[in-house]
Amino acid sequence: MDLFAQYDNYCERTDFSFWSEPLNAMTNGGFILVGLIAIYLLWRRSELGSAKLLHCLAWVMIAIGTGSFLFHTLATHWAMLADIYPIYLFQIIFLWAYPRRALSLTRWQTTLFFIAYAAVTVASGHLPVTLNGSEMYLPTIVTLLLFSGAYRARHGQFDRYLASAAGLFALSLTMRTIDNTTCDVLPIGTHFLWHTFNALVLFLCWYSLYWHQYRSGNLTR
Repeated sequence: MDLFAQYDNYCERTDFSFWSEPLNAMTNGGFILVGLIAIYLLWRRSELGSAKLLHCLAWVMIAIGTGSFLFHTLATHWAMLADIYPIYLFQIIFLWAYPRRALSLTRWQTTLFFIAYAAVTVASGHLPVTLNGSEMYLPTIVTLLLFSGAYRARHGQFDRYLASAAGLFALSLTMRTIDNTTCDVLPIGTHFLWHTFNALVLFLCWYSLYWHQYRSGNLTR
């Protein structure tokens, strides 16, 4: 595997110069911004200063922005790995933490959910239609809605942050999916909107845990 192989995957890229995708590159600042806002919110509430998982997710958001910036400027295989691995890491941490902390599921229940989620995600890659690589993200939208509904069953109210994140993620995923089909009409493409909306999605997911942890008094985990 050539780590320095280069990819031309997006409308905006016209060559392999560093700034060939200026919008796709610069909109990654949104991930870094929301990560810094999350760190600031934790710093402002000193009682949450030792909430390691919330700090970890905040730094992963910054890593997502950094990795994606590298990919949309350098367009190499190693930069693509730096782009996708932090995204996977955020998903793994959040999808394990939310059932455990916000829904109070046991380790076994959470493990079974995680296995089911992974199986559905893999299966989604074999759908009879292609969505520009977005197929694997479809189960996440359903999961966020299910989490919000499960939160209501457990606590008497929907998790409005996750419900909002699900709707915004559907819009975000649409922008990712149609990018290559809009090149003739919109040469800059729509992938930069995937970054813009997705930064807000990640922050809403993070804020959901932050809000629950502060509200429940579980301040040190």
